[in-house]
Amino acid sequence: MDDTAKGFHLGDAGFFPWGTRFDAVIPGIEDTGYCSRTLRCAEALGFTTLSAEIAASRPDRPILNITYQLAAGAMAAKGVFARLVIRLGAPHTIERDEFSSYASSPDHVVLYATWTTRDGISVGLSIYGAPRATDFGDSLGALYLGWGDLEAAAAPWMTDWQAANEAVARDAQSAGKIERFAVAYDVRAGDADDPHRIANRCLHTPDLLDTPGPIARTLGEKDFALWSDASGQRWHLSTRAVTIVLGRPGTSLVKVASIEPARGGGSESIDVGPWWARDAWKSRAIEEAVRALARVPGLTIERSSGYDV
Repeated sequence: MDDTAKGFHLGDAGFFPWGTRFDAVIPGIEDTGYCSRTLRCAEALGFTTLSAEIAASRPDRPILNITYQLAAGAMAAKGVFARLVIRLGAPHTIERDEFSSYASSPDHVVLYATWTTRDGISVGLSIYGAPRATDFGDSLGALYLGWGDLEAAAAPWMTDWQAANEAVARDAQSAGKIERFAVAYDVRAGDADDPHRIANRCLHTPDLLDTPGPIARTLGEKDFALWSDASGQRWHLSTRAVTIVLGRPGTSLVKVASIEPARGGGSESIDVGPWWARDAWKSRAIEEAVRALARVPGLTIERSSGYDV
């Protein structure tokens, strides 16, 4: 497992260093959100495996997690665990459930353990109650690898994200038209307490920017605003904590949902990329905001309805 500090194996596809983008391995993905793909993989970390599932926050972001399915019959489950202990030491966490009524089920995990290597790579092991059928054969359990250095993973995008924040701050210094709306439910909250806030924004929601002070100071916890720069060319949606610039590839579709009361009380909502606001059914504030958004050039309004069941 000495090479886990540098990267990960994907069978015949080869060895990939940490930082490899998902679309460099699996090109042509059109979705912009979380993505995963399972590849045939016969060996990894010295174990006989069936497959490797790679996952990333977006196709154009680095692969952060790999899940290997361990081949049943190649080694006993106790042997897999023992080998990992020899290599990595005692696990940081371990959970056992070998005596429940489901302990012989392939859908049940009887042992789960985690380690962190000296290089900060997270390693996990799940052992199933019985061999689990997969598309590549029967698996006795799963072996996980994770790249936890989020700052390093996000580094290629941090400069652009900071520049986008600076541009929004300049827009707010001499803002043009501002329309404010108040809701009774919730708006997109901030993440100020997240120690990896900037890295997570760059990796998961790069369109989500910080709300500039001149705008934030005019908004309460359940308020949001539609506002433009002085020229009226750049439009934004803001809560007190977060802002998006409208009209970009990921912020041009405005999804409006009207959920009528049934078992629940119903709701109205606006979603634009990673930004959202919620209110009660037949909310005047939501409808007024939708009418205002319809006047912004370059946006598409998409309505949906249903019942709160």
